[in-house]
Amino acid sequence: MAELTVNRPLEPIWKQLQEGGGINGRQVLIYKCLNSTNTTALNLAAAGAPTGMVVAADSQSAGRGRLGRKWQSPPGLGLYFSIITRPRLDLKDLTKITLAAGLALRTAILAASALETELKWPNDILWQGKKMAGILTECGAQSTKGRAAIIGIGLNINSEPDDFPMETGRRMVSMRTAANRFYDRGLMLTAVVEAMEREVKRLENGDFAAILRDWRRWDASRGKRLTWLRADGMPVCGISLGPDENGVLRIKDTAGLIHQVISGDLRLMDKEKRH
Repeated sequence: MAELTVNRPLEPIWKQLQEGGGINGRQVLIYKCLNSTNTTALNLAAAGAPTGMVVAADSQSAGRGRLGRKWQSPPGLGLYFSIITRPRLDLKDLTKITLAAGLALRTAILAASALETELKWPNDILWQGKKMAGILTECGAQSTKGRAAIIGIGLNINSEPDDFPMETGRRMVSMRTAANRFYDRGLMLTAVVEAMEREVKRLENGDFAAILRDWRRWDASRGKRLTWLRADGMPVCGISLGPDENGVLRIKDTAGLIHQVISGDLRLMDKEKRH
């Protein structure tokens, strides 16, 4: 008996980008498989790659997220890419870049799918409490073109629930599952890159206050109970006060002390957010 083959819908815009098409003058490189698009983008930036270059892959063998976590990157199902930027910003503003990127990603998802998502500080996009996308921003070494900031994006697009590993599957969701339809990854890549360009320009123009105001509208944790696992392993339980004017998260613990969170693991504790 012949083996049945299920063909995925065509992705004409993704194919066009694979064949050398760009996005608003930006060069787009799409690889079959990379260990990490961020690693490749960092290396290309150090070698003088142009600002705005997009490095994407059909799959990643060692995609990574914040705090060294692995980002699952099954072939053909998600969007895995990095943008080389060289914003006119200080290194201390890296958190601001991540928040601006999160807002851009939310805007692109809404425009393409009408899905209402929320933002979890500093780098997650959630739909009904489940993770749909993540962001990893990394700084590159100084080069003749300046210091690069690489904005890495992992977006679950056409995955089914069974495509996620058992240990993380209940906490993950894709656009396809949420909207019950298939998406052309090229369409989504174009939408995200265009939205990202707008937000980075706002940031460079000194308009972080407006970005932060928009970001706070979709803050998934503000006013919620959460646990912050500090770098020394000590947990801090409290209420999220949201990011301050510099994008640094604030948590008010049970004793009334306010902590400023720059890094570390965050977990929402409210029952409706447990997955």
